[in-house]
Amino acid sequence: MTQHASELDQAIAERLEPWTARLGADRKAYFHHVLRVLRAADLLFAQSGEPGPPPSSREEFRTAATFHDLGIWAACTFDYLEPSCALAHDWLIAHDREDIACLVAEMIRDHHRVRSASAATDPAELLRRADLIDVTFGARRYGLPYAEYSALLRRYPDSGFHARLLELIVRRALIHPLSPLPMLRW
Repeated sequence: MTQHASELDQAIAERLEPWTARLGADRKAYFHHVLRVLRAADLLFAQSGEPGPPPSSREEFRTAATFHDLGIWAACTFDYLEPSCALAHDWLIAHDREDIACLVAEMIRDHHRVRSASAATDPAELLRRADLIDVTFGARRYGLPYAEYSALLRRYPDSGFHARLLELIVRRALIHPLSPLPMLRW
């Protein structure tokens, strides 16, 4: 697991490298969020008993997780789903993986659905649940023991991610009180 985690850390760091300047002081916080989401997806998948490789080893998960919120910084907007999809699409084309572009876009677009996107182990739903686990600081866990989420936080500390989210939400609500969370989907 340590070797996989190190390889995973490196793979995500490489994907985020072009965005280091745009992420600025939030780079470590976002990097850790992406890694917590991927590892939470692994834990949920393992808990399901479904056969197959862990999500964090699959290109569609690595790409969707890396880019799922990046539009916040790259496009300077809190209505970031489509800019995030565009970033992921560009990365996939540059890396000759356009074959999974539609799936990755679906995963990004659905990661803030209020209701389930599909079956629990479907890629879009798995990413949605893993992201919600982290965004809620483990308050919503889909059966995942809190100790397992807590271990993820120790390995990949928050580094101000949740404080930054709160700041962005408040800023958006003050400017757009009728549309404070434009990324939510039903």
